[in-house]
Amino acid sequence: NKADKVTVLRPGSDPAFALGLANIIIQEKLYDAEFVKGHTDLPLLVRSDTLKFLRPQDIIADYKPKELKNTQLLKEGEKSPANIKQVRQVVTEKLRNEWGDFVAFNLDNNAVEVVSRDDSGVSKNFALDGEFTVKTLEGQEVKVRPVFDLMKEHTSYFTPEVTSDICHVDKESILWLAREIANNKSKTLVPVGM
Repeated sequence: NKADKVTVLRPGSDPAFALGLANIIIQEKLYDAEFVKGHTDLPLLVRSDTLKFLRPQDIIADYKPKELKNTQLLKEGEKSPANIKQVRQVVTEKLRNEWGDFVAFNLDNNAVEVVSRDDSGVSKNFALDGEFTVKTLEGQEVKVRPVFDLMKEHTSYFTPEVTSDICHVDKESILWLAREIANNKSKTLVPVGM
């Protein structure tokens, strides 16, 4: 009684419904590409041979992680400053080294580029689609793809027809909701556990 429109899903089918919505948003290019490139992990490259992120140390000899300017690193045993005194993200050196850096493909120079946490929020002309070949330090040529490209492939199976069949929902409701979400950027709330 509080909504203009209601879509009731078959219980347990919400993941398929979400993938169906994502498929429409991706296929109709209703996403904000600049935001995706600068604020998500979707441009990062994934190796086809291991399905793990391509890491700089896979392709650059003696690679050392970039120095982070927007993160305060704590040495082992060092205490974090009080919350009120923290002006940057605070992490241990051990955790920072565990994260490491990543790699994306820059379309401006048609080459791979190392990406660190400091690059978050900086939108570069990173590829979201395509397959590229990199040469590893072992001399192996490996195909890599951006996370977005893999997600695009995975969601493509969740067409409105397939999603409708899985979720027992009218196809038009799926199309309508995906487009509403895309047209109301930063205004959609997806509460869980209700």
